[in-house]
Amino acid sequence: MRIEFCGANRTVTGSSHLIEINGKRILLDCGMFQGKRDLARQLNTTLPNGRIDAVILSHGHLDHCGKLPFLVKEGYSGPIHCTPATADLARIVLLDSAEIQEEDAAYLNRRAREERAEQVSPLYVRADVHSVLRLFKKTHYNTRVDLGNGVGFTFFDAGHVLGSAYVILDWTEPKRGGGTIPRTLLFTADIGRRNTPILRDPTPLTKPIDYIITESTYGGRQHAPVDDIQPQLREAIQQIVRDRSRLILPAFAVGRTQTILWYYCQLLAKKEIPPINIYVDSPMGVAVSEITTQHQDVWDDETVAMMEFPPLNQLSKIVKFASSGQQSREINNDRGPCIIVASSPTCEFGRVLHHLKQSVEDPKDMIIFTGWIPPQTLGRRLQDGEKRVRIHERYYDVRCQIRTLHGLSAHADGDEMMQFLRPAISPTTDVHVVHGEADQAEAMARKLLDAGAAVANVPAMWSSTLAGAVAPIVARSDSGDME
Repeated sequence: MRIEFCGANRTVTGSSHLIEINGKRILLDCGMFQGKRDLARQLNTTLPNGRIDAVILSHGHLDHCGKLPFLVKEGYSGPIHCTPATADLARIVLLDSAEIQEEDAAYLNRRAREERAEQVSPLYVRADVHSVLRLFKKTHYNTRVDLGNGVGFTFFDAGHVLGSAYVILDWTEPKRGGGTIPRTLLFTADIGRRNTPILRDPTPLTKPIDYIITESTYGGRQHAPVDDIQPQLREAIQQIVRDRSRLILPAFAVGRTQTILWYYCQLLAKKEIPPINIYVDSPMGVAVSEITTQHQDVWDDETVAMMEFPPLNQLSKIVKFASSGQQSREINNDRGPCIIVASSPTCEFGRVLHHLKQSVEDPKDMIIFTGWIPPQTLGRRLQDGEKRVRIHERYYDVRCQIRTLHGLSAHADGDEMMQFLRPAISPTTDVHVVHGEADQAEAMARKLLDAGAAVANVPAMWSSTLAGAVAPIVARSDSGDME
């Protein structure tokens, strides 16, 4: 067994790992790298050398599926295995990505013509996405798929986003002295938190695994408790009802928007808030919300029961979904009380900017950020309390209320990851820690060593390893100290 680490190494974007087992070459995820334009272009046009026999897609986030159209454009025509919900979610995400790249290339080419510079091509276009969709092979959780040569895999519910899965590969290999020995490899992809809305908790691991490739997004951090979220949101909504004002929530279209709707519906069902207008102003957020209602098979029991309670079983009559530009503009005629959920969370682009311009100078209005915001963005400047900000071409004095709702992350934190992984760890388990910045990955590696893993490796980009021949970056020395 050989692993080549092709992405999300000492960073949290561009997840991709090539596994070679018994002559089969299997790509685990094919994610897009998101970062500075030149570096992103370089990494997103680089693929593993040699053939690929199958792709296993863990879920539909861009950093896990976003390079699939380029892979297919370059000649891949094999199966792309994923859950049914992931197939639906990835379709929306990839088509949106293709549209953005087409528009970006058109803008750059207009500038290039003016400067007589070289023209650029989009990484892929919408037609390439449709070629990907034809290769999807939908597989349900807990169903083993035979890949040939004695190699198979099974999806298990990861509880991270709609349709998300972790993967266990299984195979046999020759044993010294004759016979064969069974082997297993766990690819966690992204693991969600327990007791979060809509989705079931991650399916527990039950027995030791030989090899693990694990995420470490928050390997050295702890989230705020999930139980803190609902009281904070309830108090904010009650306040805007009293003040007859507006609450703006800049949020990811995938996952975060649907979670906010869940909390609103639960507060409504408990009669802890009165019915007020709530808008979802994001074409992708609208599409993902529709898909979420179509996949009740992956909902947790609490959500199923809640949505059977009238009138919540008619969500479209409660929430006002704005797909068109005209619908978006009409929202600003509502001065409150109302809730506006709009993309994007960084406030660098998207429809949220138009709503911020209407509310940022109103002391009664409120903006609630739903998690950590990257530095040097408008969202972060507002979150950090700047008193004057630029939105589009004008400066505004910040007079509205600014809050942050902690605990909404879709990723398990360091302690939660260890709770999930501990049953899989044995004195012979080799672990490779990916999908985390270097400090978070190394923190997770140390926790894994303390839990009894034989090796905890933090691989570099495009590094590779053979089974049993790992040169660990973080390992336990004979004295028990950390190297």
